Amino acid sequence: MPEVDPVAVSAPAWSDIGNWLHWLWAYFFCIVIIAFTFLIAHAIVPSLVSSGHLPKSFLKLRQPMYIGVAVFLALAMLFLTWTVNNSHLLENLYNRFWI
Repeated sequence: MPEVDPVAVSAPAWSDIGNWLHWLWAYFFCIVIIAFTFLIAHAIVPSLVSSGHLPKSFLKLRQPMYIGVAVFLALAMLFLTWTVNNSHLLENLYNRFWI
């Protein structure tokens, strides 16, 4: 099986790979933000309110946090779609898709 020489990759192809990586990293950070926001809204805030460490007015913050989770989930799906749609460039550059 021949090895792929990265020097043979053209400048526009490197630009496409860079764009692909940007969308992949944007997806990753959206998922991390979703996880922490959902954890705070669904577990930490109710727990702190029930233990008396936070006033009950903090429960009103949960709904905007869930809306934020929905927005970031939509963004994550968009970034994942862009990443998958641009995956064809990897197939054109490398002889094995699943490395």
